Amino acid sequence: MKLDIKDLDIVIEELTILNQVPCYIWHDLGLQLGLYQPTLEDINEDNNGDSKKCFRQCMSAWLREEDKVREKGGPSWSSLATALDKEGKHHIATNIRDKYCFNC
Repeated sequence: MKLDIKDLDIVIEELTILNQVPCYIWHDLGLQLGLYQPTLEDINEDNNGDSKKCFRQCMSAWLREEDKVREKGGPSWSSLATALDKEGKHHIATNIRDKYCFNC
C-alpha cells in the first residue's frame, strides 16, 4: 500500500506509540528510506537536534518522496518494514508486515 503525506499521523502513531520505535533512530532510518545525508543534516539543524521533531520531519520527507525515496521503493509499509529490518528492528518490521502488507 502506497503512503503519502496524508498518512503522517498514522505512520507516526504506528511507529512511536504502537511499536515504540525510539525517536533517536530517525537519522539512520532516514538513510535506509532513501533520504540524503544533507537532507538529514538540515532536519537536525531545523529542529535543534530534538529527536522527536526530527523523527516527524524525517517521516514527512519520506512520505513526500524527497531525495531517492522512490529508488528505495517509495513510501509504503513494505519499504518501511525493510528499512526497519536493516536497522535491526525485526520485531517491529514483522508487526508492520503482519498488519499492513497483505500482498507484500
